[in-house]
Amino acid sequence: MGIDLGTTGIRVIVSDDRGQVFSTGTAGIEKSVVRLDDPMRSEQDPRFWKKPLFDALKQAMRGGSDYELRAVAVDSTSGTIIPVDRKCSPLGNAILHNDVRAGEESSFICEHTDLSVKPSFAISKILWIKNNDPGLFERTYKFLHAADYVKSLICDDFDITDFSNAVKTGYDLNSYKWPESIESVLGVPLDKLPRVVKTGEKVGRPGKKVCIELNLFRDTHIIAGATDSTTGFYSSGARKPGDWNTTLGTVLAVRGISREFLRDSMGLLYTHRHPEGYWLPGAASNTGGEAIRLFFGDRLEDYNREIENTPPTGALVYPLSRKSEKFPFFNIDAAGFIDCALTSPPALYKAFLEGEAFVERMMYEKVGEIGYDVGDRIFSMGGGAYSLSWMQIRADVLGKSVCRATEVETGFGAAIIAASGILYKNMTEAISNMVSIDRIFEPDIVNLNIYNEVYKKFLLACRRRGLF
Repeated sequence: MGIDLGTTGIRVIVSDDRGQVFSTGTAGIEKSVVRLDDPMRSEQDPRFWKKPLFDALKQAMRGGSDYELRAVAVDSTSGTIIPVDRKCSPLGNAILHNDVRAGEESSFICEHTDLSVKPSFAISKILWIKNNDPGLFERTYKFLHAADYVKSLICDDFDITDFSNAVKTGYDLNSYKWPESIESVLGVPLDKLPRVVKTGEKVGRPGKKVCIELNLFRDTHIIAGATDSTTGFYSSGARKPGDWNTTLGTVLAVRGISREFLRDSMGLLYTHRHPEGYWLPGAASNTGGEAIRLFFGDRLEDYNREIENTPPTGALVYPLSRKSEKFPFFNIDAAGFIDCALTSPPALYKAFLEGEAFVERMMYEKVGEIGYDVGDRIFSMGGGAYSLSWMQIRADVLGKSVCRATEVETGFGAAIIAASGILYKNMTEAISNMVSIDRIFEPDIVNLNIYNEVYKKFLLACRRRGLF
């Protein structure tokens, strides 16, 4: 079982050891959203996550008598942080992945430690709490990541995290320990941070009450999960050095596999670790599904049909729904733009998809500048992979083969992690056995040439507006 906590909902996926999905469950978490006037802040109340979690679990477990649930893993957004007490009760709201209030704190961390962080990183937010709400900071027993808190709702052990979620809290993936500077320089006691294990390790079993409520066996294993972009990467089919994946969910995220760690002097990339020792460099743009949903609501399927086989729009759109961008450049004041004369909603929708693809091309060009190898095929995950039009636009803009796995949900990646912890010898073997490629989109040479010219104009438009 994979449990995916996104920004807008929870999705549960149950799969067998060959990647066949048996059942799913979904539930919205709209009630948890905290309305704030400050665009720099983004919060949810995690106390409203439990009911939708169990609603989704019960949906997925309706066919539970037909199979034995062996393992569960959880993924969620990277950088989200929650202060909890000794009973794992939240002491405050979850400060979400796209919250950028901690600008001063991130600058202080970069100047006074060896850590390279951004305002969106969990460690920056923890220091912000220490500086701005010292009472809450002192009362906090542990600062948990979103996936850790969701795990605590089904598992008795809650003070363990995985090394994927721990990256944005400053965890050192070379030495596999928390840096001493977190305590000595930042004044954050290390015992306020959870113990860290590798993704795929066994970390506990479901609690007795949970087993009764969901009709689970007590010998079901809880497996250390990962961030949503990392689980999306595993479920895409990418599994060898040079493979890269793009996930279009709430944000637009890229991740790849490398044998070597390359230092990014600008601190734009954050690097995760593969359980087998490879490096997983990646980053996320604040563009993504959030902006598309804001502008086009629930008409996406209709618009996808209407834009099939239509030519490039020639429009220039940087699809940000709120200020701030973190990759392919860092600019806390960045604002999106729409530079076109389109009046048809379907055409404007296509322009947004093209804008997402232009940002993705910028991201991979930046990755190449840093020195990482990017192969001739890009794997794809997230809700955006359901759009055949967007997949073809991406192939045409990137000039690369774009591959879509049969299962394009990040929660399926969590199910792969769960299987890797009990059924397979490693993650690569689990991916090889569970992931199949459903479709490959090849670039259209005519559209590629058109987009090459529009992309040059897109870069100029970004520069004129001072985005980078």
